[in-house]
Amino acid sequence: MSLTGQNKSPRGSGTPRKVDNWYRSFVILISILGLLVGGTFFYAQNTLTDVENSFPLKQLYELEFIDNFLSELSTEIIDAEEVHAKKPEEMQLALQSALYRLSKLKSDLETGISLGFDFNGSENENLEKILIMLNDDIDFLREAIREKKVSQFEEALDEAVLRMRRSRDTGLTLRNNVGYLAVSKIGVQFGQIKNFRGDILIILSLMIVMALVMIYMAYHRYQARLKLEESELKHRRLFENATEGIFQIENDGGLIDVNPAMANLLGYGTSTELKDYIRNVVNDVYFNTGMAKKHLMLLSKGQYLIDEMHRWKRKDGTLVWGAINAHGIFDEEGKPLYFEGTFTDMTARVEAELSLKQAKETAEFANRAKSEFLANMSHELRTPLNAIIGFSEILKSQAFGPLGHENYKEYAEDVHSAGGHLLQVINDILDVAKIEAGQMKLAEKNVDLTTVIATCFRMLSVRADQAGVALEQKIDANLPGIYADETRIKQILVNLISNAVKFTEASGEITVKAFLNQEGGVVIKVEDTGIGISKDDIPVVLSRFGQVQTTYARSNEGTGLGLTLVQLIADLHGGTFELESELGEGTTCTITFPANRSVPLKETA
Repeated sequence: MSLTGQNKSPRGSGTPRKVDNWYRSFVILISILGLLVGGTFFYAQNTLTDVENSFPLKQLYELEFIDNFLSELSTEIIDAEEVHAKKPEEMQLALQSALYRLSKLKSDLETGISLGFDFNGSENENLEKILIMLNDDIDFLREAIREKKVSQFEEALDEAVLRMRRSRDTGLTLRNNVGYLAVSKIGVQFGQIKNFRGDILIILSLMIVMALVMIYMAYHRYQARLKLEESELKHRRLFENATEGIFQIENDGGLIDVNPAMANLLGYGTSTELKDYIRNVVNDVYFNTGMAKKHLMLLSKGQYLIDEMHRWKRKDGTLVWGAINAHGIFDEEGKPLYFEGTFTDMTARVEAELSLKQAKETAEFANRAKSEFLANMSHELRTPLNAIIGFSEILKSQAFGPLGHENYKEYAEDVHSAGGHLLQVINDILDVAKIEAGQMKLAEKNVDLTTVIATCFRMLSVRADQAGVALEQKIDANLPGIYADETRIKQILVNLISNAVKFTEASGEITVKAFLNQEGGVVIKVEDTGIGISKDDIPVVLSRFGQVQTTYARSNEGTGLGLTLVQLIADLHGGTFELESELGEGTTCTITFPANRSVPLKETA
């Protein structure tokens, strides 16, 4: 476990801080809404002021005044017409009444003018014309009343009615002009109010839309806040209940926060106790302060700490092995804010690995010492055995005369056989030891397998004949040679064929096949029709010194190293060994050499 030096961009390390765009958008919407409200208020105030200023109040007062004038004048005309052709006294009274009313109308009209009535253009001319007519009518009536001639009363009354009608017509013209002016101003006001209503509707629609957007944003923010609180609660639970130690530290190593698991791991009762006791992890936690500073430097550059194995100090001063995983948290400008990570207790694992490593080294040393001892004992073991075999051979052949008793010859044969078997056992053990010690060197050359197989058949033909077993070979006509150690290939074949002879009953058959597979590698198969091996016993047979304890097997001598040697020699050549067997059906042993060891037959020696 070591630090992975994967360089990452600071912006890509950790979680960068984000600007709260929601707050900015909400403030902008509120500002726009405030501007709309203020603008609407200002617009409504100005519009209503314009409407009030343009309202024809003066013209309405003038119309009311003219209407009253015309009403009284019409009443006087009607009264005057009713007393026509009546008694002189009544006509005189009617003239006096007309004089009084006309004087009053004149006085009212002059009073109205003095109060502020000021007509423009033709309206002023009509008003002046009415005043002149009233003055003339009043003078006429006064003169008619002073004459007191009955014959003139009727003429005067008719003339007065005519004059009053003429004044009324002029008054009606004045009223129509003033009424038209008032109506035109009211039309302008109506257009302004209509436009104002349209503008207000548009503004209100915008305000409603903005209010809905703000409500949606506030609701969305509320939902986001609820999710954030839920997420924070979930992560807080993970933080509090995690079995691994979790920490947050500042850029200089100052401790920010830890979870309860970290406090317990370092021997503290609570997180608060740890934070009160430890101020800086560089000096207070790390066993190696130099490594702590290196970690902070790497984290500040945006690199990750992945399964970095180091020791941290506990409260009681003991050390704890742990795997550190950490990364940095950076702002939008790439500046480190703080670092966070985990610390996993690996003490038991490290101690187990150290114990296992020590045991492995001890076992390897012992195995190597054993193999070296056996390899070095080759000469010391073989020399006396060769002497025993030689002397027993002389005794068995009675080279220097009779032994004196027939049993001595039988004993000499037993000694010779036991010595040969012991030599074979020692040779197998020494070969295995040499291979395991790495001292066996292959004398490789181009080998003709057909010749090698024939040689092995000649070596084992006598034993096969004695056992009543037939030997047969099936070799492809175009079988290439192989680049290998010829002696070791013979050793493989002798071991496999001799095993097959040993465990095949009389009248059985042993077949050796050699051919090329689809990958171009040479394959050698040794098949027999012997007693076979059960599937459960195959792993035993393939193990060192492994033998199946059957009655037939116990009647045949063997060390159980033959198949082990075959496997080891095949491995030395980069090949594979497979054994397939069924109890009572026979056994098939397959040796497969890689394609790169195949050579054209013409190149073999």
